[in-house]
Formats: sequence, C-alpha cells, structure tokens
Amino acid sequence: MIPLIETGGTPREIGHDVGRAMREQLQAVAASSRAEVGRLGGDGPRDGIRPYLEATERTAPEVVAELRGMADASGVAFETLFVVNASAELNQAIGTFECTVVGVTPAGTANGHVLLGHNEDASAGWADFAYVIKAEPEGAPAFAAFTYAGLLLHQGINAAGLGSVGNALYARDARPGVPKLFQYRRAIAQPTIEGAIRVATDPARAFGNNHLFANAEGDVYDVEVSGCHWALLHGGNRFLAHANHFVSPDLTHLDRDDDLLNSRLRQARVERLIDAAWGAITVEGLKETLADHSNYPKSVCKHHAPESDLDYGTIGSVVIDVTDRSLWACAGNPCRAPWREVRL
Repeated sequence: MIPLIETGGTPREIGHDVGRAMREQLQAVAASSRAEVGRLGGDGPRDGIRPYLEATERTAPEVVAELRGMADASGVAFETLFVVNASAELNQAIGTFECTVVGVTPAGTANGHVLLGHNEDASAGWADFAYVIKAEPEGAPAFAAFTYAGLLLHQGINAAGLGSVGNALYARDARPGVPKLFQYRRAIAQPTIEGAIRVATDPARAFGNNHLFANAEGDVYDVEVSGCHWALLHGGNRFLAHANHFVSPDLTHLDRDDDLLNSRLRQARVERLIDAAWGAITVEGLKETLADHSNYPKSVCKHHAPESDLDYGTIGSVVIDVTDRSLWACAGNPCRAPWREVRL
C-alpha cells in the first residue's frame, strides 16, 4: 500500500519530515538524476537553474524553504532536488509527464458530493517512490495529497474544502520562472478556489500546465496555463475532464506536440464514461473510470514495459471527495494496486 507521511509545522519542518521519511527514495532519485544535473553546464547546477530559482525565491520562498528542509534531511543536494522539480522547464521536454483528470459536480454523484479524479502517468519506476502526505502547516489549511519522492507536486484536498489536481501541458511560449510543480504546492495551500486560480496564473510562472480545481460548494474550474497566456473553463452543473492538450480555442495553437491523438482519446473516453454514469457516480465508480483499459496499453490506465512497448505508464491514482475532505490514493496501476484512504 502507498506510504503515508504525517507532518506539520513550518515549511522547512514539513520538508525535513518528508526528507527523513523518504531518504532512501530521494537518494535513489538523486543518483538517477546526476546526468541531468551535469548537462546544465557551468561550474555547477546552480548556473543552469539560476533564473528559475531566483523567480521561485522571490515568488514562493515558503516552497524553497520546504525543499531545503527535504534536502537537509535526505542528504541530497538542494540544487539536485530543484533540478528534479524543474526538469520539464530546464529540458523543454515533451511527454515527460502525461496525466488524466476529471472533476464531477454534485449533480452527477450519487450522494451530491463533489469528486475529483487523477491518474499520474510517468516513466517506469516512479511508482516505487509515490506516497501520500497528511500535513498541518503553519498559516495554511491542513491538507492530504499525493506526490512522489523529490517532487513538490501535491494533488489533493485541504481542510478549507479546496481540491486540486492537474496534468501536463507543453506550450510553445515557455520561459524562465516558477516551475509548474511548485505551483501545485502553492495551490493546495490556498483557502479559496479564487486563491488557487490566482496562484496557477501567477505572471511569475514558467511553463504550461493544466490545473483542475473544485471546492466543497460545488464549483469546478479548469485552468489552462501557458508561459504567457491562460484560459478558464467552468464545469457549470456538469463535469470537466482533461488530458494533455489545450482545449480552449484561444490556446490550441500553443501545443508544442503535433501528435496529441492519445491525449484526445483518453479525454474523450473519460467524458463518455462519466456521462454514462451521470447522477450515480461514486468514489468506487470513479476508481473504475481511472482503471479503464479501452485502447490498452495506451489507455486511461496506461501500462508500461514489460507488458507493452511503452517506457512510461500510470504510476499512481487519486480520487478525492472534496465535500467530505477525503482522499484515496494508490501507487501503480489503479486496476490492481491497493488504495489507501486518508481523511482530514
């Protein structure tokens, strides 16, 4: 079962607790990232990450403090952890992370609750580093969230009734700024959905990304973000699903990848499954949607080698009951991995 880390306090204290609990995994991540760190050039990794680090220190010093705490407790260099978190921005890579998300308003669920779902797709092996964090930070709402070793990617629910999930977008107008994975961490600290949207669209951001937010009052918003542009989609009394391509007509020209067929198929499949179960959707039903194998192995629940020729797949899943402030998460493919429940 996916590990659970319980912590609280200042950002640095939270980072320290995570670094201590995940020390072995963080050391493994650091070892596998040495070549990437070395490619940044100069006298050391700081030369390559300077504009991104400076932007993050100005905009989100609390996030930097948390990462420094993680570095101190794990024995991994801070710069290495920063590179891991800023990998998409530094390498301008397409397809590093591919995920699928969905948000369902009260009208679609069996009990009138607001639900979010998320599949995390990444390179093979990351499932071994996945964990759930339950934290009570100083000056921000308590939260429960899914992430994996080294990444400040926090997809979850906070005590104020804000749910946050998301997935990668790769835009043509990327620029130096705050890495997108840090934006997740900043968003889950917000007490309102407006605050989360303002974080996602902060002008200091670096790269494209998609954020799907929901609150306990029943609002579901999707925020598509590129380096210089953003668009807001509202779920109304229905639902929103998203994969790895821009949906807003004003932003579709910013997609860097010319082959986004699989992304479109995954999104359409989730939309059909949600529509078919409308009015009766439950947490268990949403887990089944995330475990769907239509178009296997490149399905919503992706399977990587040795089962297929893919070198990436679904390495974890999250289902969130925003109304009830509850989260279920698993490490590995949701079709076969055990789920852990965490409640605030």
